[in-house]
Amino acid sequence: MLMGIRLQAHPTSQQKLVLSQWMGCARFIWNAKCDEDRYLGAFARKYMPIGTYAPIDQKFSQYKDDNLSPWLGKCPSQILRNSAVNWYQTYQKFLKGDCGKPNRKKKSDGGSIHLTQEVFRFETCEDGVTRLFIGTKTNNIGYLSIKNHGSYQIPKSIYIKKRHGEYWVSFCYEDSLDESNLLTQEENLKYLRDADRSFLENQPSGLIGELHVQSKLVLRCLILLQSRRRISLARSNT
Repeated sequence: MLMGIRLQAHPTSQQKLVLSQWMGCARFIWNAKCDEDRYLGAFARKYMPIGTYAPIDQKFSQYKDDNLSPWLGKCPSQILRNSAVNWYQTYQKFLKGDCGKPNRKKKSDGGSIHLTQEVFRFETCEDGVTRLFIGTKTNNIGYLSIKNHGSYQIPKSIYIKKRHGEYWVSFCYEDSLDESNLLTQEENLKYLRDADRSFLENQPSGLIGELHVQSKLVLRCLILLQSRRRISLARSNT
């Protein structure tokens, strides 16, 4: 079963500086892919035959230049590649209708970087404490201090995010739980529908609150559908 966890990180002042630079480089690649897609799309619409579309790929090497963007050379290339891959995957989801079109990211107090196994590793030291090493052999920030509040498996990739001056490490991992033994959503709903009022009142308030929120959402959807039907009927009668 796929599980997720978020660990708070406590980087040093030097590590904060490097992480902010890496987050800026990842944002630069993302924004460059957005600008390139917008420019090539407009060029294809104006000057190319009908049915010609801008290419959608994961290339990012064209943005690295010693004179125009020398700061990219100080960032591990895996981080730049992951930013371009994430943009490409988001664009593919947009084409399928699963999400919106990827837009430019604004510079703010927050940021994130996606790290694959080439640029991080978890190590259990002699004292039994698990520590996180960030970077490659030649370009790294050393061991990042994290607060381990639970057990987890070693993931294939992690995200380091900065929000309001705080740093977090989040990732997903596979545990040994067999999903085939779990109830489906329909079975859970049937179990709750068949339960009596006294049983539901004895449950934690969080469960009842979630059911109350879901019932509110369903009611709002029904009201919206009824209003749309009334509008369509009114238009058909005019």
